[in-house]
Amino acid sequence: MRFLIACLALIAPMAHGEKWKIQYFYDQLKENFYIEDLEFPSAERGVAVGSIVSEGAAGKVKYVSMVTSDGGEHWATVPLKEHPRSLFFLNDSAGWMVTDDSIWFTDEAGRSWKKIGPQAKPDKKVGPAPPGGLITRVWFKDRENGFAIGLQKTVLETHDGGAKWTPVAEAAKPAAAAAHTVYSQIWMDGKNGIIVGGSQPPRPDDPHLPAWMEPERAVKRRQVPTLAIVLQTLDGGATWSSSTAPLFGTVASVRLAENQGMAVFEFNDSFEWPSEVYRIDTKTGVSASVFHAADRRVTDGALFSGPRGFLAAVEPPGKLTSVPIPGKVRMLTSTDFTNWSEMDVDYKAVARSVVLAGPDADHQWAATDTGMILHLVP
Repeated sequence: MRFLIACLALIAPMAHGEKWKIQYFYDQLKENFYIEDLEFPSAERGVAVGSIVSEGAAGKVKYVSMVTSDGGEHWATVPLKEHPRSLFFLNDSAGWMVTDDSIWFTDEAGRSWKKIGPQAKPDKKVGPAPPGGLITRVWFKDRENGFAIGLQKTVLETHDGGAKWTPVAEAAKPAAAAAHTVYSQIWMDGKNGIIVGGSQPPRPDDPHLPAWMEPERAVKRRQVPTLAIVLQTLDGGATWSSSTAPLFGTVASVRLAENQGMAVFEFNDSFEWPSEVYRIDTKTGVSASVFHAADRRVTDGALFSGPRGFLAAVEPPGKLTSVPIPGKVRMLTSTDFTNWSEMDVDYKAVARSVVLAGPDADHQWAATDTGMILHLVP
């Protein structure tokens, strides 16, 4: 009981005056829209990418980009040729998209895309890798200079907008097997930048079936530490330094703003809570846990100067957080990272995962893997 009270103490009463309203919902008979990523580089322009999958034995798949130029009031559909993984926008016109097989560029806010180069291919000598290329995310400082991260300890840099990539040597230094190591998150704030990844070799007791199909085994399966890997730069990516530490969970989200950061960790079904949020002092490197709750699985976070933070979460529909059934979308906000207020969310909003996007704390959107886009309104 004391543990439950402690968890609830981190959640303040409902935040008043703001509401997350469903602004777009893909509601087509026998079709599901799985949104992979969302970007809102300005208060007017936004882009969502994902897959529309038909139900039934055929399982036809269409890859699409949804674009808006009026803050989400109206959306237009742009067909894509490849399965999208992630987005990055430098401003409200120039953006990059990572797909399974290529890197694409737009200078029309996602209304058209041009292939600028192929994906980095897996090294078969390293070990097996999922289908497609190694790159999962990119980050650009300007139109020419940027970074890419992904599987098999991949961190690359480009100086021609993404047509050619070269390895960042520091990424290979941590003592971790490339076959089981991924750099999954990157964020830069001025000259400060961070790349976060992890390494976890397969365990002998890894289940052959998903956790929700073996609930008793999933609950008993102990969460063990993974090797967390952090690359940090203080000079805009000219040089990087690496460090490692054994930590529980995997990093789902990283954000930086004004010498502070926020990281979201996710855990398996046997852990005491499904996720935990840490605040990071980027000057000292000191981090502290600022939120966790047994009934809130945080999937993304947003951080802005002020400070102000947002957390996007799902309320698990059962005891197992990995069950593939959508749960209620929950949003939280804080200005001190100690007291988190529950925000009003449209009751129809359900998801398994939620991503946040927006240029500032007053203009925020969220996309679900159930085909919904929510907007934060006064």
